[in-house]
Amino acid sequence: MRRPLSVLAALGIAALPAFARQHQHHEPPTPPPAKTPAASPSLASQIEEVRLATARYRDHGVARDDGYRLFGSEGPLMGEHWYRSDLVRKPLALDHPSTLQYATIANERRLVGVAYTTYRRPTDPMPEGFAGSDDHWHVHDVVKLARAISEGRPLLRFLTENKITRGKLGGGDGRTHLTMVHAWIWLENPDGMFANDHPVLPYLRAGLPESWVGKGRLEAARGLALAAKNGCASEIKRIDALAQLERAQRRAMEERCDAAASEVRAALARPGRTAAAVNQASERAWRGFVEAKDGLLTPDQKRRLASIVEHDPSHSDH
Repeated sequence: MRRPLSVLAALGIAALPAFARQHQHHEPPTPPPAKTPAASPSLASQIEEVRLATARYRDHGVARDDGYRLFGSEGPLMGEHWYRSDLVRKPLALDHPSTLQYATIANERRLVGVAYTTYRRPTDPMPEGFAGSDDHWHVHDVVKLARAISEGRPLLRFLTENKITRGKLGGGDGRTHLTMVHAWIWLENPDGMFANDHPVLPYLRAGLPESWVGKGRLEAARGLALAAKNGCASEIKRIDALAQLERAQRRAMEERCDAAASEVRAALARPGRTAAAVNQASERAWRGFVEAKDGLLTPDQKRRLASIVEHDPSHSDH
């Protein structure tokens, strides 16, 4: 099970772990940039500004040298988050994204997008961000998340409540809403430049063409991700971090996930496979796993999982 202190690192309760990995500098192939949303000239100019500012980070070694560090593990529809804590606490600047998002494709770290993260008070307005209303900011309530993680862990709960009482949780000074937006500027996202998830990533990892994923096909993408190496292990680890699974729950969930993954692998292995067949099998597998998972979890466990992220209603005013 993922250690709770590593989960709480972003909340200021524990120090971030050091990731001492060696790297080699090389010039990666230049991928075509993601298409700019058909919107205002102001937005197009901003996107181009971000591309120019981050083009050198296609070489992952440059990002490391500039102080970006890995937080967490690679998400199936998000990739890795490499961030700089100093930029998280500074005013938002589009040409200095606090987070770079990489995906491991064909054993190479590929820059696929950026993210902007800032701490704000619950009553503060949403960040201005990009021009227009297409940037979809989402909110992590760090108080709610910290309490969910520390539930049933007396020592961790004591440390958490102490942080909350002293106003030291999150950004301090009552800034407990970690608010962020993704911008997939280096890999076109069929669901939009600012979508939270990128459904193309599991297809690229599986060696499938980008054209196989359709707009809004997140369930198929998640099902395909289960069939990847360690796909089920990563998914259940994510669930376990908050749900705190009992041994029998975890075993049953692993069995159902393995069955879902096998269903997808069988579709991938069929001669003459088609996008429609793979997507249907992947979507069916994901829905089956979700149904099994929901049947295994208690109401309290579901509540803790729901604390991961929430969309701020003030977004509609942005």
